Amino acid sequence: MSYEALFSPFKIRGLELKNRIILPGMNTKMTKSKHDIGEDLIAYHVARAKAGCALNIFECVAICPAPHAYMYMGLYNDHHVEQLKKLTDAVHEVGGKMSVQLWHGGFSPELFFDETNVLEKPENLSVERIHEIVEEFGLAAKRAVEAGFDSVEFHAAHSYLPHEFLSPGMNKRTDEYGGNFENRCRFLFETITAIRNNIPEDMPFFMRVGCIDELMDETMTEAEIVEFINRSADLGVDVADISRGNAVSFATVYEVPPFNLAHGFNIENIYNIKKQIKIPVMGVGSIKTGEMANRVIEEGKFDLVGIGRSQITDPDWVAKVRDGKEDTIRHCIGCVQGCYDAIIDPKMKSITCTHNPMVAQEYKGLPKTEEAKKVMIIGGGMAGLMAAQILKKRGHEPVIFESSDKLSGQFALAGVAPMKQDWANMAIWEAEEVKRQGIEVMLNTAVTPEKIAEIAPDHVIIAIGSDYVAPEIPGIDSPNVYSQYQVLRGEVNPTGHVAVVGCGLVGTEVSQLLASRGQEVTAIERKGIGTGMNMLRRMFLPGELKYYKIAKLAGTDVTGIKPGEIHYNITDKKTKEIIPGTLECDSVVICTGITSRPSEDLKAKCQELNIPYNVIGDAVKARDARIATLEGYNVGMSI
Repeated sequence: MSYEALFSPFKIRGLELKNRIILPGMNTKMTKSKHDIGEDLIAYHVARAKAGCALNIFECVAICPAPHAYMYMGLYNDHHVEQLKKLTDAVHEVGGKMSVQLWHGGFSPELFFDETNVLEKPENLSVERIHEIVEEFGLAAKRAVEAGFDSVEFHAAHSYLPHEFLSPGMNKRTDEYGGNFENRCRFLFETITAIRNNIPEDMPFFMRVGCIDELMDETMTEAEIVEFINRSADLGVDVADISRGNAVSFATVYEVPPFNLAHGFNIENIYNIKKQIKIPVMGVGSIKTGEMANRVIEEGKFDLVGIGRSQITDPDWVAKVRDGKEDTIRHCIGCVQGCYDAIIDPKMKSITCTHNPMVAQEYKGLPKTEEAKKVMIIGGGMAGLMAAQILKKRGHEPVIFESSDKLSGQFALAGVAPMKQDWANMAIWEAEEVKRQGIEVMLNTAVTPEKIAEIAPDHVIIAIGSDYVAPEIPGIDSPNVYSQYQVLRGEVNPTGHVAVVGCGLVGTEVSQLLASRGQEVTAIERKGIGTGMNMLRRMFLPGELKYYKIAKLAGTDVTGIKPGEIHYNITDKKTKEIIPGTLECDSVVICTGITSRPSEDLKAKCQELNIPYNVIGDAVKARDARIATLEGYNVGMSI
């Protein structure tokens, strides 16, 4: 498809965009020590601009020291200008355009504060300090011009300070900056004026705003949102970048949507606002395909489309859509493990991606090897497939040996659960990518130490994954007791009342799968139901358990299984009393006991033959796919 609407040019004041695709501002965590730009962040933006993205919006830049926590860049001194000029120059050199998101985080960045930060939110700001912040926004805009940005964006959404002033649910002031709608808008209108007065007449001015103020005790009405945007336009805002969500309620999930939300979940909400405002609209919200992106432009629902996490997952998304190569796009699966989870995890140095562990590593490229090696990859799961792809691109000769009749390993089973079709598609895509690259694959081939000796490779990668080992529960061998793998592979289909034992991440999804097929399910977990799920995924869990009518037995230890029943001990949270119980059921599914497959014999043979080897993925320890693909990438780069 040509997608003419999506690839049509668009002009905003003096800025001409070559197409309608924007990289929204998204935190990458790549800023160095709060104040510096490194080659990794530059390469990240250059890669997406080089692929044809019309405009990259640089994420959340602090306009003053108070909210400037460690993961953000600043724009309030000359050093920041010099640093950011390196970024804009590099993007301009490859034909791209850059915008910058002018930001005061209010209470939201408090988690990442150090001793230099000050918590500023509507209720603790003096009027004098409010005026200073307005001036600081204006000065940051002036510096953005000096740093070479092509436009600016005022971030007035997502519970950051401007949104806190705007929303009655967060602004409890009783003076001229709080209370009625006019007063709540005052800080934002003053800020918009300050920004507009400090940028050239022909520079476009974007504003990020929510289409719905929701899930708080008090919220803005739709009419107020529309009036706010239109009056902002009168003050000089050119484009409404319409998002959704806040950090004080369930609406957090709309900011970084996980797979639980449908593709394009926000389109109609944005269009509803667009029909009532006087300026062009940029829309965002899990738009992942060229067809959907083109359609929202063609149908007039958006004027510009934000393609965010899809461009994290594949920096060449724009070029592949433009050139009719959509089948080669690495698609975002909505796991949010490498993006959102990395942001809130202080141990993670930058974002990454389950489907693209090369994120934040773009500056390294894929250097060609000086000596091509034959690399024996034992196991065709996510870790092995990623290692093979990286090795092949670098000029090595990887050969994948897989004991089953298909590639993708256990990750393919992750796509069986409800709402996880994107995960299943990733498993299929990875197997197809191996074929596209011409990587040799040996299916139905179990590797023994003797096989290693026979092949005599230059290097061995052991990626044999994990498997189910029945836990030591009395009666585990009773009839109608199955493993999670038997269910997910379709080998068995338990019916009636099913007890699912071990309801962490996988067990919870197995419970939902069985319940979606009409079975009565009781989820049993030693800790809490859903243990191991990330924060955004867990936020959906109460509603999903209710929807599927799944009964819960948390804090429960299974003590024995007999035909037709499970025996357990449950600990009272308050008294710590251990109370025994019995649950009648027709079948039991065990979702514990996953452990690495043994590989000592393979390692020993490599050592005997002096063949270098690596163990990666679940073969080290049963973990998630993000770690598996990252280890595959790392070993592929190291050989």
